[in-house]
Amino acid sequence: MRPLEPWSAIERWLGAPIAAELREAIARHGGGEIGAIRLYAADELIERNECYETQVYCPGYLSVGDDGGGRAIVIHAALNPATVFVVDHGSMSEGDFVAVGNDPVSWIAGGCGLDGAVR
Repeated sequence: MRPLEPWSAIERWLGAPIAAELREAIARHGGGEIGAIRLYAADELIERNECYETQVYCPGYLSVGDDGGGRAIVIHAALNPATVFVVDHGSMSEGDFVAVGNDPVSWIAGGCGLDGAVR
């Protein structure tokens, strides 16, 4: 696939554009691990989000990674809000989101921490 192809496919599947800042973060860090977090590569996003039915339970959001212990890392595709959330895979509902970062860039730069809620 050419570099833009996975993004075009993801946006078609999602039915909405993905913010450039989020694309860049995934392109740069996806497919790797930072701390306890596995960040998905762009070519994994559709499969992972279909598996966890992200579009059904939290439309507009993308599961961009997981903690290997049953929790998803969820970010709004348009970064509206830009907050990074963690949520149990068994309860993929906005009401159960816990904020762990103010935005993907600073959250990744800070080591993808899951401790403490963000205000």
